[in-house]
Amino acid sequence: MTWFPVVPSVLAVLLVAGGVAAVRSGWILPFRRRRVHRTELFGWAQLVMAVAFGAQAAGLLLGEGEAGYVLGVVAVLALLGGLVLAIVAQRPTPDR
Repeated sequence: MTWFPVVPSVLAVLLVAGGVAAVRSGWILPFRRRRVHRTELFGWAQLVMAVAFGAQAAGLLLGEGEAGYVLGVVAVLALLGGLVLAIVAQRPTPDR
């Protein structure tokens, strides 16, 4: 057994915890509070990135076949989508 899927799995669990906290209560880590203006959207961005890291870990477990390749592509697209959501969450709303 290799240890490669452990790192994305741990990152996915941490992002799920932070995403759920941001969506439910608006709480985010203290060093991010000054920059993030839309906490719920930032929580959804963390959840999307958690899905990306989970897909990456699953792709690593499946190996070199077609399924691993497809999960790798899904992981990259989900990570890019999560990053876009995180960037939009850092922009102030038009009424501010």
